[in-house]
Amino acid sequence: MSMTTSSPSVRSSSSRLARIGGLPLIACYVAAAILIPYIAGGSYLFTWTAAAIWVLFALGTNVLFGWTGLLSFGQTAFLGIGAYSLAIMHEQFPDVPGPVLLIVGGVIAALVGAVFAAGALRSSGAEFAVLTLALAQVLWLLTYRVPGLNGDDGFAGLYDIKIFGSKTLDTDLDLWYYVIVVVLICSWLLWMLYNSSLGAAMRAVRDDPWRAAALGLKVRGVQIAAFSIGAGFSAVAGGLMAQHQGVVSPSLLSLTISGEVLVACLVGGQRVFAGPALGAVVLIMSQELLTGVTAESELFVGVLLLVIVLVLPAGLTSLPGRLRSAWSRRGRAGGPRGPAPERIDGDADTSVVVEREQEEVR
Repeated sequence: MSMTTSSPSVRSSSSRLARIGGLPLIACYVAAAILIPYIAGGSYLFTWTAAAIWVLFALGTNVLFGWTGLLSFGQTAFLGIGAYSLAIMHEQFPDVPGPVLLIVGGVIAALVGAVFAAGALRSSGAEFAVLTLALAQVLWLLTYRVPGLNGDDGFAGLYDIKIFGSKTLDTDLDLWYYVIVVVLICSWLLWMLYNSSLGAAMRAVRDDPWRAAALGLKVRGVQIAAFSIGAGFSAVAGGLMAQHQGVVSPSLLSLTISGEVLVACLVGGQRVFAGPALGAVVLIMSQELLTGVTAESELFVGVLLLVIVLVLPAGLTSLPGRLRSAWSRRGRAGGPRGPAPERIDGDADTSVVVEREQEEVR
């Protein structure tokens, strides 16, 4: 059994990207952190902060969906675990800094994800997707059944979480810089994972699990690792969302959110690392822009995203490549024509033979 290998140029390009440690990615976040507060103010900065949180949520989800090929309809479960963990720990230990609460929530979600995946991955395909959906529904139900989770009331007053020392997030600008730094660090960690041997193993399992197993990869172990990692980063996004909104309620566990994050991955392009990030920004900002235009903003957003998915199946990140390909085809079609191939009388097809013989001679 042979396995298709990439060309040396592709491998060298990938190794160069891995060596520079995602510097273009870091540069994009730094530029956004500096420019967006000058471009957007007030409620728009609040919306951009929400978009940044969704960038992390989409990147974490894509560890399953785009990297490993696991379709999960219950990723909102881990978003909720991160949010509720932060709220409960802040209530019990109000002096613990917010970044520590995010890390603890991410670890809890990663452990829950690993345990769940160890059992759920005995199935595959639609059965696995339904099991993830059931997990989200069970956790949603627990928010009403467990007394300490306060049902619809949830938790409030999360604006006063300390960041370092006695520093709290007093303004929208403080919240923006805090969120963008956390999202930058998490995105950089995911980028390094994407370019590691484990990231390559995840993509191999996605492309052909049988061949990956034949090459010696432990497919189920890779899938469990992917599920646990995706759960952990989604939980960090949930903790940021709790701090952003100031409240935590069962609405964070709604199935609508699970569907929207998958749409973000599809719109941006789940096969490209930065695709889900672009899709998340497009999703959140289109919702915000259309809300001020029509009361049926969700309908228009759905139609817009449907058109993008149909026209660009590989997502918005594939658009530059398609434009280059179209321009190249146009150049070849309109370029100068060479001399007509030599033909031999009596046989209209022998020109092909002549060309092949000339190629062999060269």
